[in-house]
Amino acid sequence: MSFERLIDRRRSDSLKWQKYQGADVLPLWVADMDFAIPAEVTRALKQRLEHDIFGYGVLSQSTKQILCRWLEERWQVQATPSQLVTLPAVVPGLNFAIEAMACTDIGFFSPVYPPIRQVAQNLGIQGRAFEMPLQGGRYQMPLEQIEQAAKEGMQALLLCNPHNPGGTIWRQPELEALLELARRHQLLLVSDEIHGDLILPGHRHHSLSELAGEEDAVITLISAGKSFNLAGLPIAFALVKQAELRRRLKGTLAGRCATHNVLAAVAMEAAFESCAPWLEELTSYLGENWGRIESRLGGIEGISLMQPEATYLAWIDCRGLGWEEEPSKVFTRYGVGLSCGSEFGAPGFVRLNFACPAQTLEQALDRMVRALSEYRDHA
Repeated sequence: MSFERLIDRRRSDSLKWQKYQGADVLPLWVADMDFAIPAEVTRALKQRLEHDIFGYGVLSQSTKQILCRWLEERWQVQATPSQLVTLPAVVPGLNFAIEAMACTDIGFFSPVYPPIRQVAQNLGIQGRAFEMPLQGGRYQMPLEQIEQAAKEGMQALLLCNPHNPGGTIWRQPELEALLELARRHQLLLVSDEIHGDLILPGHRHHSLSELAGEEDAVITLISAGKSFNLAGLPIAFALVKQAELRRRLKGTLAGRCATHNVLAAVAMEAAFESCAPWLEELTSYLGENWGRIESRLGGIEGISLMQPEATYLAWIDCRGLGWEEEPSKVFTRYGVGLSCGSEFGAPGFVRLNFACPAQTLEQALDRMVRALSEYRDHA
């Protein structure tokens, strides 16, 4: 397997590449990878296509058992097939989880992945953004503010673990403190852990479900979409150990959305059953790509890099440049399409997706360095 292969996505149906169609802009924004999916997944899909019938499908117990084994071996999470609830994707799962418990007042960390910020607006309820302090190059949980909000009536907290866009892996003591807080105040915790397998070398994922028991109001959202580049074949799971919470979530889903796509299920099963070696090589390559970013941008005055522990997303603080213009707009003019920090609740930041061949990344970094030099001089 090679992550150096250049795959032309410009004339495909790629959201990532069509955004700048016709322009000389390298898209390093939305979180999908410019790498081919594992060969084992491709073979499984081809085999399923040869069956020729695509009627209603059902997720087998063996598929759920494969996921449970993966969670135990990779995340140290004990789960049973009966505790898994199938979802169309993680983002709808965030909304359905809050709706299932009839929450009218929810919180989330900021900055954070935009769809998490949007849940309250989608459901027409109150949303509270908790700004995270940055210490030692990683975000910290604002536990005091969360507890105060819970005392004021907040009913649920949306968590992103590992954190997007910061790349912070929440540590076990932090999660234990959050879980204890939730128990004291009957707070629902919904943990988006879609990046839980994209762990950079030297780190390990700590899942909230590793600590939660059957009495805890915890919903953990899981998908192969990010780790194996299968976002276009969406399927996800909610791991819900509490029986009543699981019953209510299933009731909310009933009759409202499709929760089984036969090709997505085949791809997911093949990924979790056979593709751990591919994932190990991927995370090693991503670590090398992060090193390229650190080497090229780390010493430039006016910008600050957060050290990611997970994900393939570099979170770059450009506020020190003193630019009046949004940095993402400047970089786009120089031929690099990045995510704008304002979308995450952090103006002056940009997010760079480094899940691409080194050749593409180096070209993008050349353009960014030129922008940082020329635009600074121009400004």
